[in-house]
Amino acid sequence: MTFSVRYKTFDQLSFADVQVYTKLPPHPFWSHVDSKVDFSFADRLCAVLYSGRGQYPYAPSLKLKIHLVQAYYGLSDRQTEEKIIGDLFIKRFLQLPVDFIGFDHSTIGLDRSRMGAAMFRACHLYILAQMYQYGLWGDRNEQWIIDSFPTNVNLKFPGAYRLIQHALIRLAQHLRKHGTKPMLEALEALPLDGATVRLSKSASASARMLAFSKLVSQAYGLLAWFENENIKPFLAEWKHLKRSRELQAILRRILQENSSPVDPGDGADEASEGRNEETGTNVPELVRFQKIPLAERPKNRIVSAVDPEARIAKRSKTIYGYKTQNLCTTGGVILDVRTIPANEHDQDATADMTATIKRFFGVTPSALLGDSAYGHGRNRARLAALGIPVVAPVPIAENPTGLFHSSRFVYDAEKDVYICPEGQQSVDKQYIRQSEGHQYSFAPHVCLSCPSRKACTSSEKGGRRVFRSDYADLYEAARVYNDSLTGRAELQEWLVVERKNKELKNDCALDGARTRSRVTLQIKAQTSAMVVNLKLLVRKLGNPKPGFLRRAPIAVG
Repeated sequence: MTFSVRYKTFDQLSFADVQVYTKLPPHPFWSHVDSKVDFSFADRLCAVLYSGRGQYPYAPSLKLKIHLVQAYYGLSDRQTEEKIIGDLFIKRFLQLPVDFIGFDHSTIGLDRSRMGAAMFRACHLYILAQMYQYGLWGDRNEQWIIDSFPTNVNLKFPGAYRLIQHALIRLAQHLRKHGTKPMLEALEALPLDGATVRLSKSASASARMLAFSKLVSQAYGLLAWFENENIKPFLAEWKHLKRSRELQAILRRILQENSSPVDPGDGADEASEGRNEETGTNVPELVRFQKIPLAERPKNRIVSAVDPEARIAKRSKTIYGYKTQNLCTTGGVILDVRTIPANEHDQDATADMTATIKRFFGVTPSALLGDSAYGHGRNRARLAALGIPVVAPVPIAENPTGLFHSSRFVYDAEKDVYICPEGQQSVDKQYIRQSEGHQYSFAPHVCLSCPSRKACTSSEKGGRRVFRSDYADLYEAARVYNDSLTGRAELQEWLVVERKNKELKNDCALDGARTRSRVTLQIKAQTSAMVVNLKLLVRKLGNPKPGFLRRAPIAVG
């Protein structure tokens, strides 16, 4: 199916424009990009976004260039607008008249939303294909590298009380903005004053508990309002119902993760107050919901009502929001970038990222390099199914008690038993699903009489246990390869990805991005990857080598 879409053109540049542009020396980056990369693919690719009727839109190839300029300099939308107005090098790259000032900052933002993350990913793949044609990547013996880095976002992460308020307010505002008149009239009878109550720092514990219980009760009341038989007829043909259900789901999950009903069996039915074990204070009788202690809340809980996909990961350094996965070649070409929640394990997205590039280009790397986060057995097995070996450090399972390490126990594959240093065999095994392996146990009466007991196990009545992973054979093969000269050399190649991470994070301003959405952050990561790849293309193919010329060449006649 073809789409007949005509794009707005600027006609031929005037003589004055040509004079100005010819006086400018070649730009060390944009001039080389313009001569090496064909951006016309964006006009065909994005034609599906336009109807072909009405006012002609600006060409997607032009707008893609604008987004690349923004990523190259790390600019906001308003700064990008100013850059286009006042920078002649950029105007020449965009092929705009010198006096053109038509790109408003809101137009840039709306176009980013119109294209979406999928279109920007497709544009990245098209540029990657041109680099493949130039021979910059795709060699048969090429190796790929993967790593992640923190991408903190500009979000507020409030406590449970404010979090519930935010989710409740967002749902109520959506109703008031898009609801029909009968819906708004029915909504007026619903008490929602708890959403606007701000408690002072000097408020008592009882007052805080009452306010929290009231807020949760009203939030559940609003959710029940949507299920009311008198309200359902109004929702049947409401065109904003889908978004409303999304906001309801967010509010309901936040309530479940942060609040719980007060148990009426605590003595509150016989007295006006009951005892709250968390705070050590009396619970007023009106309290029906209480705050779940922080340690008991789910680790994967929603921490922001604005962006429910954001997470907080507390490790050596706390990550607020997301991480960016970077898949690149040892030659420095970025193949894919993926924005993942901060608490997601690095290895989870690896197989899908590599499979996507392999499927699009039919290229299989000789190996995938990574740090210890990518050396887990599950990740190795997934990539082995794709025909890609993993070169990464093997996770070390240290014995925290300081007793005999499991490596001192010999596994007999024929008998499927472990043999301890004293020559005794394990007598039982049990599968542990969460750890993906079997736990082998030695007979307690044998261990109790063993001379090495104190150096082997701290159990007073039971026997020693040894764990064997489902991926033990993969781990053993990886250890042997990593200790070889070839393996050590390949592990050193992994450092290439650190330079690419630095370009994405610092030069393209991915760290501390001005965004509060995973989708927008993914788009920014895609445009940054395109810019980093274009920099590499210019360095490799620029002839003469890129360098700023102080004056235009003088014709000799």
